[in-house]
Amino acid sequence: MTDPLWHELLERVRRDTPQLLDDFFVELTEHEGYTNGRVPKSDLTGTAEQVFDLFLRRLSTAEHLAEDCALPDALGRRRARQGLRVDHFTEAVRINFRVLWRALHRAAQPDLTGVLMDNGERVLDVVERYATEVQRSFLDETEEMARSRRTARERALTKLFSGHADENEMSAIATVLGMRHTGEFELIALPTNVVTDELGQKFSALEAHSYEDEQMTYLFRHRRKLINLVDELPDLPGGYISKIDGMGQVPRAAALAKHLGELHPGRPAVSVKEGFAAIARTAVQSRISGFEHELLGDFATPVGEKRNERLDRLATTIAAYLEHGSVQEAADSLYVHRNTVFKRLQSFHEITGLDVTIPRDAAIALIVTQGS
Repeated sequence: MTDPLWHELLERVRRDTPQLLDDFFVELTEHEGYTNGRVPKSDLTGTAEQVFDLFLRRLSTAEHLAEDCALPDALGRRRARQGLRVDHFTEAVRINFRVLWRALHRAAQPDLTGVLMDNGERVLDVVERYATEVQRSFLDETEEMARSRRTARERALTKLFSGHADENEMSAIATVLGMRHTGEFELIALPTNVVTDELGQKFSALEAHSYEDEQMTYLFRHRRKLINLVDELPDLPGGYISKIDGMGQVPRAAALAKHLGELHPGRPAVSVKEGFAAIARTAVQSRISGFEHELLGDFATPVGEKRNERLDRLATTIAAYLEHGSVQEAADSLYVHRNTVFKRLQSFHEITGLDVTIPRDAAIALIVTQGS
């Protein structure tokens, strides 16, 4: 621009820079985002001077200089890294405009008000261009930081669930995840196919971290006194470990929870206590395979169709008795007379030699008869 009166107005504003900066800091220090010391005062002072100098240079020329873009780009990225919220940062940009406009209005008095009005649109264009540049760089940096955090989090979770992290690595993993590596944790393993988008969004509200392998999604967090993950995620199938001593035990807990879920498909949040018999059964199966008769006698090798039906009834009765620990409750659950249950327990004893009213024999029956 070559209008000498416009350049005169801008020069007056430049001479008024100390007042302009004072006005800016008065407003800024009342703004929530800048009252907690997150941005050092020296940063604010130096940046404010540079920003208003940029405004005046852009107002004085119609040319867009490449070097003029460096400041808004660097400022937006720096404020993002300093942890400002986008609405706080945007408000500071608005303060820039209000303070600049007041400075222009003061400088235009009394003889250049017409010049200011003639160039009002140019002022708006310059401030709007600056606002667009600085907000774009702020959001770009925020997105890049989020990607970096996601990447770091995914790497930390992968290392944790690999089960090969040492003590120093465990401490670093906890730092990335924003957790302590000591203390007590809880974990639930869910079949990935039940994890809907809506459920996935709920995970963050639980203050829990999730990790997914080929089949299962694991959710874990620091253990709470009043409410657990099963309470907050009711009726979901899988396995649940209620107390894990330290983050280093999370991989083993995950493997156990997965095993519980696989042994009891469809059942909600199976605990170790609820799933113990099935775990024990799978552990001993390979060792006693072919020798089940040593524990169950003829019950392990049924012969003939009628005998199979009879043994099925016995197995059902034994399972009911072992579940309830009471002849009457077992009878009620099976809709039979209690004497029928007594007779079947006696028949089971005669066939197998196991008296399920004796704890040792009950334990054997619980482990080896299910699925017989």
